[in-house]
Amino acid sequence: MFDYIVYTDGGYLISNNTGAGAYIILKSDSQALVSQKSFIVRRESSQRAELEAILAAIAALPYGSRAQVCTDNQYAAIALGKIPKRKNKPNIDLLVSYKQLVRQRKLKIELKWVRSHIGHKWNELCDSLCTEALYFAESN
Repeated sequence: MFDYIVYTDGGYLISNNTGAGAYIILKSDSQALVSQKSFIVRRESSQRAELEAILAAIAALPYGSRAQVCTDNQYAAIALGKIPKRKNKPNIDLLVSYKQLVRQRKLKIELKWVRSHIGHKWNELCDSLCTEALYFAESN
């Protein structure tokens, strides 16, 4: 059903007003690691960092891919699954960017919420990548 399984995470450190995002992309049939990335997003909230992680992950997918995107952020899973109707909706810029990216790249995306910190290998690794990026940013 899916070509890829994607795990994402976003985080935020209030101490230096820095967010971070991370993603892991796996082949769905073999669970082989295709790519992983973490990055800093300055002056962003935890919610926005999570959305940025999802955007970065789907931008890294091949054109026309079918993917299941797993996030431990319920807000992101719900917000991206809806069509924005109000211009003043929180994070509207990222929600619209997501819809445009999916449409332009002819992606089939299913968003799935997963419970965090219960020992799931890929979710925990993604969380670690995000946390490392946050603490790297704090020390620099």
